[in-house]
Amino acid sequence: MKRREVLKAIVIGGAAATGAEARGILRVVQLPNAASKASKSATAAAAASFTPKYFSHHEFAVVSRLADLILPRDTGPGALDAHAPQYIDLQVAEMPAAQIQLSGGVQWLDRHCNERFAKAFLDCSQAEQSQVLDELADGKTVPVELASARAFFVLVRTLTCDGFYSSKLGFQDLGYKGNTFAQWHGCAHTDQGA
Repeated sequence: MKRREVLKAIVIGGAAATGAEARGILRVVQLPNAASKASKSATAAAAASFTPKYFSHHEFAVVSRLADLILPRDTGPGALDAHAPQYIDLQVAEMPAAQIQLSGGVQWLDRHCNERFAKAFLDCSQAEQSQVLDELADGKTVPVELASARAFFVLVRTLTCDGFYSSKLGFQDLGYKGNTFAQWHGCAHTDQGA
């Protein structure tokens, strides 16, 4: 099952992915090096062209990269195309509890990557970034000491999906046409006396 299909299922039906699906949700397809660089430059462009209401510029850049990893541009538009990071910033500006969780999560992510790869999250390769997120994606295998990190990841994933699937691009991706007028011409069965 593809990541986009799993996210659609979660958003539409509130369905929970199985452990095997959840482990693979953030597994990034090995893109050619140019595509990987293009994705990072798109993340940087999104972060540079927007003045965050709540996040610092670094926090916004990290959240933008996370959103891009969670819902990348593949056969359809991705989180950056739908301005999901901007949506997250605007939502979090009004959510004091989430502010602490997200700012702390970004700090943890940088510290964790520094300990593990000797560089901050944004400086890590796409494979290293995905490796860290894969560890947090499946709640059944996350060690107890990473419970807060998992909660941070789940919040970012939820806000990314909310931002994407509540946008025009998200509606198009779902095939949602909105309320449409339907004409009813009565019963067409002649044996029913209509």
